[in-house]
Amino acid sequence: MNTPQTASAAEYERLTREQTQLTRALREQGDNAAATAKLHAVTLRLREIRATPPAGYTLPKAAADLVAHAEAHGWLTLVEWTPEPGYEGDCEVFVTVQVGRRVVASDGYVGPGDRWVYKLTWHSRDCPPGRLRRFGAGHAVTPDYPAGGYAPSVRDISAVISTHPGAVASRLAAQ
Repeated sequence: MNTPQTASAAEYERLTREQTQLTRALREQGDNAAATAKLHAVTLRLREIRATPPAGYTLPKAAADLVAHAEAHGWLTLVEWTPEPGYEGDCEVFVTVQVGRRVVASDGYVGPGDRWVYKLTWHSRDCPPGRLRRFGAGHAVTPDYPAGGYAPSVRDISAVISTHPGAVASRLAAQ
């Protein structure tokens, strides 16, 4: 029987193999517009699959608020759930949230780095079903510290985002 979960798991496995093959082919053959376009499409579909939470789970409120705040201020966001769809049995559920943007000339920022990237993870270990809690210190790359280090709190990340909105948010505020 082919349920949506098994179909997603089979699609995920197929796309993962295809992504590996396309990446290898591009590395060996060099620039190929058709293969690059196909790799882009495969990567986008894999991101869509990874963005889907497992049954019974939703993004924690702090994570959802951070993603919404970042997007409202012109920052890029990425949400990835693990394990992959179709995994059966007792397992821990993880969700990783990344927010970031590049420094642009209009920021007037002078530092050794060229971006802000904050990566935070929540997990289900020792939590009731459907619940998640923050896992570890996270990782942060900033223009002042491009080598990276521990991420600050969600509140502090939100303050950085508010202080350094992206170009899209700046244009919207000016209208």
